[in-house]
Formats: sequence, structure tokens, C-alpha cells
Amino acid sequence: MRNLIAFCLLLLVSACASTGMYSAPNGDDVAIIKIESQMDASVESEAQGGWVTPGASTALKVGLFTIDGERLDETGGDKYVSVSEGKHKVQIFADGGGALRFKKFSLTVKAGGEYLVRVKRGSEAAAGFKAEVFDMAAPDTVMKEVAF
Repeated sequence: MRNLIAFCLLLLVSACASTGMYSAPNGDDVAIIKIESQMDASVESEAQGGWVTPGASTALKVGLFTIDGERLDETGGDKYVSVSEGKHKVQIFADGGGALRFKKFSLTVKAGGEYLVRVKRGSEAAAGFKAEVFDMAAPDTVMKEVAF
């Protein structure tokens, strides 16, 4: 029984000792995931006119936050990342006008592929964000759409 407890404790300590930071693969067989914002909040707020909530006129900041549960960087969000071929759990974030939101989704990528996540405002009723994922080999076709 002591050996089992010692083994479980060792596993727990070793799991906590990992950095939790994503290590991007290198080579020709990697895929690239990019993210971009499809909004400029300052232009939107100027067009509406009148009083603007403080912070609402700042541009929407988007970024890739985690890949397979591991953070990309310490500062909070990369604009692109390389990943190996296969299925990955991607977490993105959008921060616009004080509304910080995160979304996780799965994405299957092919070696050598390039994928783009475009983030824009959701519908008027949802008052959130919408992300559309495109395979840049067919940039007019939405592979996946998620609201958050």
C-alpha cells in the first residue's frame, strides 16, 4: 500500500513539474494555424456616433491561447503556431471592449497545410464573437464555425 501511495505521489509531483508550455514541432510536415480579427472597433464606434463605453473603442485583440491544453506563451496569445499533422484541441480568445472570451474547438490538420481562424462579432442577439476556420487551400469554404 505504501508503494502505491508513493507511486501516486511521484506521478502527481512530476505532473506539476512540467512547464505546461507548448513546444512547436519543426520540419516540412507541420501545419500552420493563424488567427486574425475581422473587426476594427474604433471604426465601428465612430460610425455609430454618440457616447462610447470606455474601452469599447479599442481594437479587438484575438489570439491563439493553447494547443492541446498547453499554453503558447506567457504574454497571452500568438498570431500563428505550427502543429503536427492530426487532431488538435485549439483554444482561442477574443478581447474587445472589456468582453474577454475563450473558446475551445477541435481541428484536424494535414501536413503542410495552412489554416486561418477569422474572428468577428456574432449576431446582434448573441452579442458575442464568432470564429470561422478556413483551410487556405480552399479559402472560400468554412471548415468550422463556433460562437463564443
